[in-house]
Amino acid sequence: MRPLIAYSTGDLAGLGASRYLVDLLRARRCSVGGVAECFESDLAVVAGFNVDVVDLDLYSWFLDGFNSIIVLSRHRAESGRKTLSVHHPGNPTREAHGGEPLKLAIAYPALAWELLRAYARISSELGLEGYEVTLEATHHGPTSLRAPVVFIEIGSTEVEWRDEKARAAMAHAVAESLSRKPGDCKAVSAIGGPHYPSRYTKASLEGDMCFGHIIARHSIRSEDIEVVVRQAIIRNHPTPVATLVVERKSLNREQRDIIGRVAGELGVVVNYI
Repeated sequence: MRPLIAYSTGDLAGLGASRYLVDLLRARRCSVGGVAECFESDLAVVAGFNVDVVDLDLYSWFLDGFNSIIVLSRHRAESGRKTLSVHHPGNPTREAHGGEPLKLAIAYPALAWELLRAYARISSELGLEGYEVTLEATHHGPTSLRAPVVFIEIGSTEVEWRDEKARAAMAHAVAESLSRKPGDCKAVSAIGGPHYPSRYTKASLEGDMCFGHIIARHSIRSEDIEVVVRQAIIRNHPTPVATLVVERKSLNREQRDIIGRVAGELGVVVNYI
């Protein structure tokens, strides 16, 4: 089984990066009924869809045939922050933006680690110093695909989505990740911290810690924390994480007690920071 690289044909960043990637992979055009456009090489299939990427669960009949999925996407933020980001999808609250509420996709910590590190190095080589390379907390769909899913994004306005250097950096980072197996890293999931978790990003870029799901402090709800924490631990490829990193100040005593109980039941170590 090969990995799939997915994008929306209506997404300026994802579509633009896909063109670079098709050239890098020397991919040839293919045809799949119901899929807007398709290209394939020995390393991967590259496919465009006529829906927003948060709704890719609609194409499970096609996507479930791959061993992993990398999604090329724009990132939108009201702040206009210039970012090159990597994150896993999932809805850690009862509000769903694509996919199901309170459902996390299968994360792939080692692949996300490889993409983030490649993105940082390549963007520097291309002179993209104005961009912040960062992890993001888990958010939006798809949530129910059988394969692990990682998003790689360009943010946060149309100016950045049209930036050819940023598109090229995204494509080269993905191509590099396809050319080798994900390296050895210490897979963890995290609870707490901001949406752009600088501490976790630093640990990934400068060390061997790779993150699965990151549940930002603004997504933590006491009534739902048990179901979310269980998924953050279990829904990782190839195995559940053995360590949970928890930002103490993001949680109250009741929430910390629930996390400790769930982690104990699953044999997971909790590191408070």
